[in-house]
Amino acid sequence: MADGSISIGKILGIDIELHWLFILMIAFFFLLSPLWGLVWVLLFVCVLIHELAHSITARRNNVKVSKIVLIPLGGASIIDDTRIDTSVEFRISIVGPITSLVLGGIFGISVLFTPPGLVTFLVQYLFLINILLGIFNILPIFPMDGGRVMRSYLEKRMSFFKATMTTVKVSKYFMALMIIAALALFVVPNQYTLGSREVIFLWTIFIVFFLYQGAIAEQDSAIVRHETEGVRLREALTKDYEAVDYNSDPGSLYNIIKSKNRHLIVSKTPDGQYVLINVFGRNQLQGARRLSDLSIPIPNLDPNMGMAEALAKIDTNPYRIAAVVSKGKLVGLATGNHLRAFISLHSIYRRSGKGF
Repeated sequence: MADGSISIGKILGIDIELHWLFILMIAFFFLLSPLWGLVWVLLFVCVLIHELAHSITARRNNVKVSKIVLIPLGGASIIDDTRIDTSVEFRISIVGPITSLVLGGIFGISVLFTPPGLVTFLVQYLFLINILLGIFNILPIFPMDGGRVMRSYLEKRMSFFKATMTTVKVSKYFMALMIIAALALFVVPNQYTLGSREVIFLWTIFIVFFLYQGAIAEQDSAIVRHETEGVRLREALTKDYEAVDYNSDPGSLYNIIKSKNRHLIVSKTPDGQYVLINVFGRNQLQGARRLSDLSIPIPNLDPNMGMAEALAKIDTNPYRIAAVVSKGKLVGLATGNHLRAFISLHSIYRRSGKGF
């Protein structure tokens, strides 16, 4: 389990993870009613197909996809590449909503041929949920697909930074409209009972909160990318680590940590990849015979990589750390905390007018 998600397997070589809240909600609805539990499982399948469409399109455009994470409000295809061509981002983003709408159309037609009863109910549900997924995802709101579609369209006319800021602003307008609509539904007399109106209002607030967090994350990412343009990873490395032999005895770590006062331990695998040695798990340490038993894969990054791109790749690793490698040789480590501290200081220095 990493970042609150549990791996459930692979499809087409892509790791599929379920957020623990998604699992909890499926279990809750199964306890409430087996039928509604089945409905949530079908929702899971629909969202997975939607995300697979993104991932397959990304791969066909030579964009690496590390995993798919499914959360209660949808899913996300985790893409390693941060510099994606505008037309490629458009294709990757638009294919998800199109897939959901096509699935909705297929299930809508299928309703005409299904016998009355449970099967018809489930097919009607699949029709409705896919149409709603398609429509909701195409709205120009970050972090939904429609927000990325809008940004890729605007980026043909302006810079990435301005396109992102404009899309964030539009996203906030749509969020405000969603809250106003929910308030109107709650206040204005209508066919909904008081209890159902409260549920709809609270659910809308929850969705808007999720969308707002996603929009702010896109905004912050764009700001970092804008303010660190031209700044390279090599400028923010840490040398506070110790490199050890991959096949050495785990017991040798004690003297290294004690004498050199270093707690970041890295090693090099036989195939030339640098890995982190996990010295924080007592049970793992006791059962390990070689340091290779304690190795954890981490990104191996080029020191000339842009700062924003490096931070994005580091954040995909649960330990938020990367080895910085030049011509096969380790030149330093980079951690999420170190990079963020450097970026903050860089921004202050830049805004002070001193320049570089």
